[in-house]
Amino acid sequence: MSTHYYCENHEPETVTLQDGRTVQIRAVCKTDGQLEKRLFESLSPESRRDRFLGGSHKVSKKLLSLLTENDHDTHEALIAVADADTDPKAVGVAHYACDPGGHSCECAVVVADDWQHHGLGSLLLERLTEIATHHGLDQMYSIDSAENHGQEHLAKALGFQCTADPRDYTLLTYSKYLHPDYLVTRQAAQQTAQEGRLHS
Repeated sequence: MSTHYYCENHEPETVTLQDGRTVQIRAVCKTDGQLEKRLFESLSPESRRDRFLGGSHKVSKKLLSLLTENDHDTHEALIAVADADTDPKAVGVAHYACDPGGHSCECAVVVADDWQHHGLGSLLLERLTEIATHHGLDQMYSIDSAENHGQEHLAKALGFQCTADPRDYTLLTYSKYLHPDYLVTRQAAQQTAQEGRLHS
């Protein structure tokens, strides 16, 4: 196997979607910029709006550099490639970037319009969640438009909880705790801190 596509938490795998088509899911590498660029430029205005919270988002060199800077530590990214051995075409990507504290990460998934509704988005987000869990992260979340019903269905199907943004009613946050005891531990820490302030 080529180390060019190697990721310590996710080796390349070929999966069959619900409609019978196959794709290779692997880690994003620096040379995938043009693959991702063609994917983003092919998106419908609705899909681009959902991914970037703004339909006219420009696919700049800086954006592509950020999306392909996959250090497998603070940033992880997966790409789904059709016809990987003959005429590679990116049909889906999923990313997460860690918050400064290193306990949670913001994630995003996008799938080419003609590859949606066949299970690819779920597969990408499932694999990304597995990697985040393996890295010891406590929480994954995404911030999406309230009109993005596809993301709503995907997130809820994978166990993400939805909360409204009190500062902007047009946005929703989907979050998932990756360890069963995380909430208990966090609440206990918050209570201890609060008691400390009361007695100080």
